[in-house]
Amino acid sequence: MNKISFSALILSGGLSSRMGEEKRLIHYHGKTQEQYLFDLLNSYCSDVYVSINQNQTTNLPHIQDLDLPIKSPMVGILSAFQKNPNMAWLVVACDMPFVDKKTIEFILQHRKPEKYATAFENPEEHFPEPLLTIYEPKIYPNLQEAVNQGKKSPMKILQSLDIELIKNFDFQWIKNINTVEERIKMNPF
Repeated sequence: MNKISFSALILSGGLSSRMGEEKRLIHYHGKTQEQYLFDLLNSYCSDVYVSINQNQTTNLPHIQDLDLPIKSPMVGILSAFQKNPNMAWLVVACDMPFVDKKTIEFILQHRKPEKYATAFENPEEHFPEPLLTIYEPKIYPNLQEAVNQGKKSPMKILQSLDIELIKNFDFQWIKNINTVEERIKMNPF
């Protein structure tokens, strides 16, 4: 699959308080999860960035989170759109170790650029998974408006808009690992 004109954002700016160490720096694939996702996404996207908070550093291309009154993955997504508001953004959370080449190719094949976003549907909760989603440029004003109103859930914004919702896929792709217990239990690699 050729690189296409959109950027990727690896959401890594969370505090990782439940894990006790930065999730982006955990090794699942013989390298940090941040580096693994960067290498994977770089095969498909025109630009790949790591979203980091004010206290993090990385040697990879990155976008530092805006200083906003909310604490949410929405901050990283908005920071990416502020960098390039006319670009579609493929957002992937750093705590999803099962994302692989098949995942990326699948979401790209199902992308509907005329909609606000393309997202996987969580099979248990039946909501769009906001942390593995392609956000189209036209969603940017909706995200800004939500933050201005004090809202911080990208999932709720996705639910309120016309998005492409992917229902039949390998559900493992959207599993995230947030705690040491989950990491041991899932023993992904």
